[in-house]
Amino acid sequence: LMLVKGREIPWNTVPELLRDKAERFGDAFFCEIYGRRLSYAELDRLSQAVACGLVAHDIKKGGCVASYMYNCAEQLFGWFAAGRVGAIWAPLNAALSGDDLAYAVRDAGATLLVVEDETWDRIAAIREKLPENLVLVGVGECGKVNGVVPFEELILEGGALPETDIGPGDPAMIIYTGGTTGLPKGVVLPHFAHVCAGLRYGEVLEARAGERHYSTLPLFHAGGVQLGIVGPLFNDMTVVMDRRFSGSGYWQRVIEVDADVIDPIGTMMTVLAQQEETPGERDHHVRITTGVSGQLPESVPARFAERFGIDIVDIYGLTEAGGGMLTSNRLGYQVPDSVGRPHGWCEVAVVDALDQSQPADVSGEIVMRPTVPFSFMLGYHNNAILTVEVMRNQWLHTGDIGRLDSAGNLFFEGRQVHWLRRRGENISAYEVENILSQHPAVEEVIVVGVPSELGEEEVKAYVMARAEAPDPVDLVEWCGTRMAAFKIPRFIEFVDDFPRSATKREVERGKVKDWGNANAWDRDRVMGRLSSQAQAKSGA
Repeated sequence: LMLVKGREIPWNTVPELLRDKAERFGDAFFCEIYGRRLSYAELDRLSQAVACGLVAHDIKKGGCVASYMYNCAEQLFGWFAAGRVGAIWAPLNAALSGDDLAYAVRDAGATLLVVEDETWDRIAAIREKLPENLVLVGVGECGKVNGVVPFEELILEGGALPETDIGPGDPAMIIYTGGTTGLPKGVVLPHFAHVCAGLRYGEVLEARAGERHYSTLPLFHAGGVQLGIVGPLFNDMTVVMDRRFSGSGYWQRVIEVDADVIDPIGTMMTVLAQQEETPGERDHHVRITTGVSGQLPESVPARFAERFGIDIVDIYGLTEAGGGMLTSNRLGYQVPDSVGRPHGWCEVAVVDALDQSQPADVSGEIVMRPTVPFSFMLGYHNNAILTVEVMRNQWLHTGDIGRLDSAGNLFFEGRQVHWLRRRGENISAYEVENILSQHPAVEEVIVVGVPSELGEEEVKAYVMARAEAPDPVDLVEWCGTRMAAFKIPRFIEFVDDFPRSATKREVERGKVKDWGNANAWDRDRVMGRLSSQAQAKSGA
């Protein structure tokens, strides 16, 4: 048995956890996802049946199964099924499209990809760029397309699975994230990392058996997987998970589902705090919510807590460190503006550019290392060199800036300049720059994050033109066919040159970021917000 802080843990994997809960609770209600209710036993039975279907398609230990869907029951079936045969589950961001999407499928090495009607058109558009041996499985009408296997045919009930030795340190999931440097990359998480997340959930949120969690977090992010499913499953709770977040309908749903715990992280909290006040918005009995507020306007968390009467537990984490809640500002021990302490889950330090520890209250890069085996990532998929770089000197380098006080409380202060965060999504400035620089009228481009009225950031591109400045609308449309909608710059500003270092003539991004935003062309003002289709893709 694995030992975590002196406690024996009887499950090495989340599928083992589900099997145990199904044996104990049977037909009791566990979750409702996109309107479909599932008992513990039904989720366990259907996951087993889909696992048999995966075996029939020659999926075995070490293989990869990907999904390209929004929240739905089939996401759960595929995830638990892959884990049962020792395969790796790769839930791809449903906002991806074009080259972004083709790259992720190929990089993951998936031999089977599950899609649904809402995402099918984007798969069809790149079908010739996908691996020839890729089996496409369709949920809904797309399952009737020629060459696509209906999801129903993947459900083989009554079958037996081959004996497979699956340990806590075996790879379980690839989650594509902004990471810390370079292009987006696949974070490989071991099975036990998710089990640990269930333990942390119980500690941080003071979980109580029988409570109900309401979530709108996507299952292609670690937050949706761990807060939305693993935490409630581990702690004998139930969960209602909707397909997407809706600010206008959020509290109605919270009340309808009788929620005790919610998770509106990041800019979701800003949106809710800015909604027009309505009668009955406090007619809920939510006890607690997670808070990821490091890049929100300072007034938002306090306004949210006061307006809705809900205690907020601030947390910090990242996918590379095994997901969320690595540090937490727990009830009764909260330090204002802090994201708390690690409470035995990891070591945290703040270092300078030479990886030397900084004194208390001095800012630097946040670095972490685990104190529990198999709780951090195994590495970046297909990228051993960057794995070593990010883990240099035996510390995981987060790419985040912060400081520690003398008592060990962590204060998050922002992200390094080459990355930005828009509405819960990590975006590589390098990736957006690379695509924009291919436009024939663009000589050089620098992408930075600028403050958003909702909190976090908006994407801004500073463009040096080759001759005549192109129409910004043309640049937006250029991006629209080559990247996910949430990455498309909202602001564009044309410049003659950039500030550069005296030695290497490299662009000094910090100075560019300090230029402000007064002279920018604003896509939202000129073109309106992204189209409804693009919003659906991006979660905007």
